[in-house]
Amino acid sequence: MESFWDKLLSGSEAILEPLHVPLFTAGGSQIDTFDILEFCLVFLIAYWLGKLGEESIWKFGSRHNSVRPESLSMFARFIHWGILAVGILMGLSMIGLPITHLAILVSALSVGIGFGLQTIVNNSVAGLILISERAVSLGDIIATPSGQVGRVTMITIRATRIVTPTGQAIIIPNASLINGSFTNYTMDRRGVRKIYPFSIPYGIDFRKVKEIIEKAAVSVPFCIKPDALHEVECGITGFGNFGINVELVVWVDPIELMEPYRLEAAFLNAINDACVANGIVMPGPSYGVTVSPTPVAFNAQVSGTSSPVPSNLRAPAPTNLVPSADPSESAKAIGQVPPAQAAAIIGVPQSMTENPSPKKEKEE
Repeated sequence: MESFWDKLLSGSEAILEPLHVPLFTAGGSQIDTFDILEFCLVFLIAYWLGKLGEESIWKFGSRHNSVRPESLSMFARFIHWGILAVGILMGLSMIGLPITHLAILVSALSVGIGFGLQTIVNNSVAGLILISERAVSLGDIIATPSGQVGRVTMITIRATRIVTPTGQAIIIPNASLINGSFTNYTMDRRGVRKIYPFSIPYGIDFRKVKEIIEKAAVSVPFCIKPDALHEVECGITGFGNFGINVELVVWVDPIELMEPYRLEAAFLNAINDACVANGIVMPGPSYGVTVSPTPVAFNAQVSGTSSPVPSNLRAPAPTNLVPSADPSESAKAIGQVPPAQAAAIIGVPQSMTENPSPKKEKEE
């Protein structure tokens, strides 16, 4: 007596008989429309299993914070691709296509494909190196080899994506990060040192200015509180034409580099407010232009601004200096020497005093 399953199979074969339409021959095997449908079904099942495995790995990693997100993403992607590759091979074997012939075909095409995909393979290997060495992680603030600063938002096998402070998304091939040098500001959690230059007038007591500016810098919310590794310093870097050149050195959290404009404005405002509150006027050039009615006479002068130094910030006057001579006495002394010696004193060539140029006679 024929069983139920035998009747079901014979009935299904009768129903699926119209789908067996020969299409082509591959490796000595006849491929029909039913084989194509069977392969597509296996492929969809493998794709669904791959996505399910990838999501399961993500859920497992979310419960264990010790696993790095970029490593988890890479491993999940490999699992997805691995299940999909196994499903494709199973589908080809089910429709009767010899796997050995497929391997020969793939090996023949691998040489040509290798030359065409050489860059992609290079970037993929570079991505594995970046993740294994932990040179870059999600959320890091890095400066690319071209000098662009941004936050790492995604690391794939081929490229790394960063977002700049201006909101631009930049895709960087992983090979560029491996072959070139880049800066990772968040690898060392000590912080980033920023320098802000400004000027103060001459004749001011710098020790008091240093105390005022450093106190103002510490009050800025972006500044890391001073300790053995994060010192706030204010020092003289040179002497300019109009005042003393000073630099303020502070430490900030690397995450604040994503707001460079707000960061710079905060410290410059603190310096300016401290100077205004204590009567310190920053020196600078002043320009004066004199124009006469005739187009020939034009005079432009540049001079420095002279601002009074507050009495509480004046530097103590030195007591061991030799008093300078009276300018009027120096002028009298120069007037009493012979013309040739006086010319040498003021820098006029001696030939001009001994042999003055003859005047041009008037024409009759």
